[in-house]
Amino acid sequence: MPVQKRTKFILLSALAAIVLLVIAWQFYKYHLVDRKLAKTVAEKTKRLYILHYENLTFDEAAGMLHVRNIDISPDTAVYRQMVRENTDPHQLLKIHVDALDIARVKTPKALLNKQLEGGKVEVTGARIRVMGNRFKKDSSVYNPTQDMTKQLLGKLLKIAIDSVQINDATVIVGGMDSSEVYFRGNKVSLLLSHLLIDGTAQMDSSTILFSKDLTLDCQQLEMPAGKKYQLAVAGLGFTSTDNTLRVAQFSITPRLSETAFAASLPVQKDRYDFTLKDIALHHIDRKEIWRKGVRCDSLVIGESAFRIYRDMTRPPDTTSKVGKYPQQLLMRLPFPLTIGKIIFSHSFIEYKERNAKTHNSGRVQFHNVHASIRNVTNRRTEIKQDNRCVLDFHARFLNKAPVNARLVMLLKDPKGRFTIEGDIGSIDATALNPLTQPMALTRLEKGSIDRLDFAIRGTDSTGDGQVALSYRDIKVSVLRRDKDDSGYDKKGLASLFANFIVKNSSRPDDPDPKEVHFQRIRNKSFFNLIWKTLFTGVKESVGMK
Repeated sequence: MPVQKRTKFILLSALAAIVLLVIAWQFYKYHLVDRKLAKTVAEKTKRLYILHYENLTFDEAAGMLHVRNIDISPDTAVYRQMVRENTDPHQLLKIHVDALDIARVKTPKALLNKQLEGGKVEVTGARIRVMGNRFKKDSSVYNPTQDMTKQLLGKLLKIAIDSVQINDATVIVGGMDSSEVYFRGNKVSLLLSHLLIDGTAQMDSSTILFSKDLTLDCQQLEMPAGKKYQLAVAGLGFTSTDNTLRVAQFSITPRLSETAFAASLPVQKDRYDFTLKDIALHHIDRKEIWRKGVRCDSLVIGESAFRIYRDMTRPPDTTSKVGKYPQQLLMRLPFPLTIGKIIFSHSFIEYKERNAKTHNSGRVQFHNVHASIRNVTNRRTEIKQDNRCVLDFHARFLNKAPVNARLVMLLKDPKGRFTIEGDIGSIDATALNPLTQPMALTRLEKGSIDRLDFAIRGTDSTGDGQVALSYRDIKVSVLRRDKDDSGYDKKGLASLFANFIVKNSSRPDDPDPKEVHFQRIRNKSFFNLIWKTLFTGVKESVGMK
């Protein structure tokens, strides 16, 4: 063969060999990477996690990595062995990802210096289940950063990513038992900026999930609430720059109607229907979360409505409620809590009661409520400095009369002591008939109430204080249900007697304050004691015993 032809043949053969080698490498490198990745995940997690995925493509020149249908799941046999050896992690993860894209991956540094660096990581269609068995180890504070660092790094010294974006994820947090679900987040988006995992990550208190900044959005959060209520959270978001958690709406909604709810229980119980909007928890202390506690500067609720219903035709609940005042329940919370101030900017409160005699319902309503609660805490060290939890309340009673009140509850007081003082402004007496007719079979025919002042001090067992009522030209009618139960008939003789014993007006410009005492009904609530003590003073002011 001539030299020239031999040279061409060698060059063509070499070129063909190179092409074949390139094709072979492109074909086999994914197989090699696949085996290496799965092996690495198993090794660096002590064979706790198993990795499966498909369609891995990698552009080495551009540093682009794309993977589809990733599954990371724990090996239950390995986990059980870890439990027996007391080396089990505090949390387990089970993850499925539809698509993973990583831009600007710097592989040479990962191979030579055991450092993995990249630009942007984008995760689409993730379904993440976090299974936990405890937040604490003995009495020490548990921060999962150390465990997570070990699991994520393995033999690497450093992982650095410019940003991690998770889109359209579902997150389920529960116990190790798959049926135990604490909450479920739908349509979750997460942005982590400047993520760094290395040997110092666990000591950097300024980071969150290894990142300088975190932004979280969740369109819907589901929480189990039993057969009688449905809990819903919409529009949840968190930003680490100001450590503020925001919620567009939180609601507790009864699954049963008022009648069905009352019939489903053997005794009287309150039925709750609450809606809160534009909620913001400001300046959260993130360290306290790992202590399974909550500490923040303030909780602000933009708009809210609280509706409570009780059917008094049902048998009474004889269970003692002693020790269940709000401040006493706060002390018994299973986690430490400190909120500097809770603010209700604009609220509506309604208590609706179905009367046992009339079988009709009356409503006590407060409109345009603005309230603040200061020093909400159950931490003993802070209670030693200030043991007063103070509620300031301003509203319009029945949307007609101004109401102002201050309630001071003593925290960790053995007798549950509290004080409440306030006033109710002028109101036409007939405006009270939607309450007095169904709840007391009494109609106010005319008159006006100019002012009610009260100052009450209470304990677990009693309510004492002063009540001063200023009113004019009161005339009442005593009622009975009419024959077809569609309305009320006036009881003539009883009405005449009632107007005889009831004082028509208080003393001009100087109402006579009444000293009141009420012995608490042990199976009645905190607010029942306040109302009964106040009502005792009102009755004495008008001459009723």
